[in-house]
Amino acid sequence: MLSASSFGNSKEVKAAKIIKNANKVEDAFTSRGGMEGWTRVSYIIDKDGTTKDIVVFDYSGKDRYVTKATKLVKNLQYSPALINDKPVTSAQILFVKHTYSEAGHSEGSVTPAFAKEYQAIIDALTSPSANMPSIKISIDELVEDHTKNLNEHALAAWLKSIYYYKNEDFLEYMRQSQITVDLYEYLPIAILAKSTVNLFQSQLYYGNFKGASETLARMGSVDGLNLSQQTHQQFADALKASKATESSNVTKGQLSSLGAWSQAYEFSTFKVDVSQGSVDSVELRCNDYQQKYVEGWENQIDFPAQTSDCILLIRGDAGSTFDILEITS
Repeated sequence: MLSASSFGNSKEVKAAKIIKNANKVEDAFTSRGGMEGWTRVSYIIDKDGTTKDIVVFDYSGKDRYVTKATKLVKNLQYSPALINDKPVTSAQILFVKHTYSEAGHSEGSVTPAFAKEYQAIIDALTSPSANMPSIKISIDELVEDHTKNLNEHALAAWLKSIYYYKNEDFLEYMRQSQITVDLYEYLPIAILAKSTVNLFQSQLYYGNFKGASETLARMGSVDGLNLSQQTHQQFADALKASKATESSNVTKGQLSSLGAWSQAYEFSTFKVDVSQGSVDSVELRCNDYQQKYVEGWENQIDFPAQTSDCILLIRGDAGSTFDILEITS
């Protein structure tokens, strides 16, 4: 999540970069014929380039991937972030894809059993008389019984995004759209195109402008999307217009099933307003500055002067929803 940027008027920031990966290629999993999954991890990169304070805040549902992701990040060595060539601590968010061999690519394909159940759920979702509780059960069974590789995880996330949209659970719809897009190389191009637009629009709606900017950049870089310059400009204009609205100082979020949420963040002064559930802590993870708040976040948190490339980590009860409100006066 870090990028080279200006730090104040005279300070130059250089992002941390991986210089060594000590993770070894592992043998294929044997449980249930081999399984793949994904995790989303937030962590600190110290001044010496080692990683610490590793938090897996979202995952594909198998606890072993929490352990594997933590181990993977511990085995990464970085050249630290620099400010005027001086090493500083920094923060990172990483989407980890766990493949059969951990070699970085999936050897899986959609099985006939998955394809059959997937199509049945698609048909049910597009039916005028869709029975949403029954469809939810079918999706859960599909994930538990037949989703074993990243191709299937990508399609299952796509199914879930449709379900949650129709069920008007739009925060979960945005999450599933994000998972779908993050697994872009395992998707048919038509589904990827729809998912990317869905994600972009939901990010605008919920005030995640940093994420929307990243999604827009991805639209222009993924082979096969063939986004025209005119279309790209239309999306860029939509992002600019959303930032200019009165509601642009509100970002909405929801804690994952692991009870956490993390995202790159730009507001300088803000508070967290919990709309449902409970939040236990709010943590700032910035270049050369980290601070965890277990109280006071509902009133006001101030970014210190001259921080950059900040990430928020919020923890509490799974499923809790909240608003991050920028304080402008």
